[in-house]
Amino acid sequence: MENSVLSIFNLYVSYGKKAVVEDVNLELKQGEILGIAGASGSGKSTLLKAILPISSSDMTINQGSICLKNTEISNCSTKDLRILRGRKIGMIFQNPKASFNPIRKFRNQFIETLKSHGKYNKDQFEEQIFSVFQKLSLSDAKRILDSYPYEMSGGMNQRIAIALAVMLEPEILLADEPTSALDSMSKSLVMDELIRLRDEFHMSIILVTHDMHVVSKIADSIAIMKQGKIVEMGLVKDVLANPKEKYTKSLLQAVPQINIRYVEECENTENPMLVLDKICKEFHNHTGVLQAVSQIDLQLKSGEILGIVGESGSGKSTLLKLIAGLEKASLGVMTCREKDMLGKRKKEDLRNIQMVFQNAVDSFNPKHKIKQAISESLKNLCGMKSRQSREEKISELMDLVGLDQTLANRYPRELSGGQCQRAAIARAIAVQPEILLCDEITSALDVTVQAEIIQLLLRLSKERKLAIIFVSHDIALVTHMCKRIMVMKNGKCIEEGLTQNLIEQPKEEYTKQLISVFL
Repeated sequence: MENSVLSIFNLYVSYGKKAVVEDVNLELKQGEILGIAGASGSGKSTLLKAILPISSSDMTINQGSICLKNTEISNCSTKDLRILRGRKIGMIFQNPKASFNPIRKFRNQFIETLKSHGKYNKDQFEEQIFSVFQKLSLSDAKRILDSYPYEMSGGMNQRIAIALAVMLEPEILLADEPTSALDSMSKSLVMDELIRLRDEFHMSIILVTHDMHVVSKIADSIAIMKQGKIVEMGLVKDVLANPKEKYTKSLLQAVPQINIRYVEECENTENPMLVLDKICKEFHNHTGVLQAVSQIDLQLKSGEILGIVGESGSGKSTLLKLIAGLEKASLGVMTCREKDMLGKRKKEDLRNIQMVFQNAVDSFNPKHKIKQAISESLKNLCGMKSRQSREEKISELMDLVGLDQTLANRYPRELSGGQCQRAAIARAIAVQPEILLCDEITSALDVTVQAEIIQLLLRLSKERKLAIIFVSHDIALVTHMCKRIMVMKNGKCIEEGLTQNLIEQPKEEYTKQLISVFL
């Protein structure tokens, strides 16, 4: 096509002997946003790596061509590829913090990047930065430049990464799951900024995502990938309104929508098992005192699932860490089965409250296989000394969470995101806790795996009377499984109630904004 900026023909990519991308054909037009969706492992990210291209010792382009206008990328020299990366094709990664140097200020990293591409002008540097930041609605540019990545939220890091990519004025921007771990407010800002890049800079964008909601909001066209192949492609409005492939239909059906049917179940008349009364947590840093959690009251009954929602930095994860005993409360009272939980906890108390983390892979020891991680919990918290008994229990747990027993012999890095999260749940429930704390455990998973994890948690809650606190930035997902919802903002609970009441008649404007994103 005459207005195409990128053309891919009959592309085949493999890792070793394993084919990951097969017979892919794509055309990206000037100023177009192309969404690429599909389940984990479908080859989406590998396709982006081939386009950039990112050097990988085990990734091989076996066949096909990738043309940037009239330039065949595979024929470029190493010197030409260095120019191409950043100046012609920019990249936004899923984990922006990992793409920045954690011990260098943003100012130094912007300067280094601009220098490496011959675009640094000392006298005009700040003026350039301020101009781009202003266009992307990033206020207080000087403070941002003098900050470290760890001092910024995930949403801010993602927006700064976009600004850095824009500084090099690429013709094409590749975005690999840029909104997957963001709360709904930050997600909306990033989506707005991607649209602005297209409109103001006439930039072409390839957006890889498992979030069909994001695709429907900002993409012009969409390609659905399954097992390395494109199974359906077309305009977003056509594909989403009238999908032809069964696989596309299954992806759309798995997208969570606001749902309040779950609240119709019978009322639990038992006394609360977990009680928090005026719980507070302060952190001290060089800028003063940060009130991360303030005056939180909470009650949780056996078998109940409580949802906690709010944007990044609202105190959700800190609250879970306080309940798990990973952080110590500054003020307040916390009891479980009327036992004090703020003092030193006994082994029984540690076993009774278990936590599943957002990044399942990082929660495991990378040098230990899955079975060893679960075995340690059984031995240390349950006193299970017999190796044979532990192995039998591990096999039982793998079946319970829907994993093949052979996967217990693998390392965490050898599992997919969904498999690793199931393994983390298996480790948590191995010690038979009464309370399970789930911190954004589905945020980086595709919609089909996400739905499977939700069904697993609902089944565990029902069969074991397991109480669950489910923290998420996705209020639509929370309505599928939680009878009650707590809304947090700036460390405080600003609204709480039955799911039905909170969704149909929200009292706070902030709650209305959270809900509106999914309507």
